[in-house]
Amino acid sequence: MRHLKTVKKMNRTKSHRKALLQNLANALFDHESIQTTNPKAMELKKVADRLITLAKRKDMHAMRLAFAFLRDKEIVKKLFSDIGDRYAAINGGYTRVLKIGRRKGDNAPMAIIELTQKREEKEKAKEVKPAKETKKEKKVSKEKKEVKAPKAPKETKAPQEPKEKKERKEKKEKKQVKKEKKEEDLA
Repeated sequence: MRHLKTVKKMNRTKSHRKALLQNLANALFDHESIQTTNPKAMELKKVADRLITLAKRKDMHAMRLAFAFLRDKEIVKKLFSDIGDRYAAINGGYTRVLKIGRRKGDNAPMAIIELTQKREEKEKAKEVKPAKETKKEKKVSKEKKEVKAPKAPKETKAPQEPKEKKERKEKKEKKQVKKEKKEEDLA
């Protein structure tokens, strides 16, 4: 009986569909995020979650089952050593599908499928907590900052004032001189 064995055929034969999902799964585990059409991403999600659950078991039989589907030793090694360890404490929800609109050429609905816990996120979390610096290291880092201070700009000629301002100043000075002469004459 075929109870609960439904699968989206995606207009492909069984062998073509299996090869397609194998290639997509290999790409997903290699790059940890791929862009594909939405129906392919939804089918790949089922396959990828099943393979990650196998990777969490960490036994030889699970590894052979994963290799039987993926057929790539490097990807299986990465799946069991790196990806399986990331999801050891989590039950399900290993992948997410983000819809990104439609493809320009044929208007196919596109999606990004990615692992929920990426390798970079763990590395960033480790980098956020730096080791405490000793007093000597702090002094050295301050000295480096002082050394790297910006250099003073080269000496340049003072900016020249526009002719109008010069003429105004000269007129004011002449008026001032005239006023002083008048005051002296009156006194």
